[in-house]
Amino acid sequence: MSKVETVALRIFGRDLTIACPPKEKDNLIKAAALLNEELDNISDKNNALIIAGLTLSNKLLNDDSKSTKKESVDYSKLIKKIEKVLQK
Repeated sequence: MSKVETVALRIFGRDLTIACPPKEKDNLIKAAALLNEELDNISDKNNALIIAGLTLSNKLLNDDSKSTKKESVDYSKLIKKIEKVLQK
């Protein structure tokens, strides 16, 4: 059985205890801090969790599409370099 560690978090004024693998503990704490930061910036407290979730998801999707575009540009440059070397 793999080890788990419990992490006490406070999100949106609620105390939560979550079990996670030890190697994921730091990221879980950072994620909770990021969520709390996002929640603090939302004035509509009735829908804050939904709005924060959508905002963070949108940021993640935008970051993923940006990194994908960067990677394809890098690959195309690399392919051109390889083609030049092979032509010699």
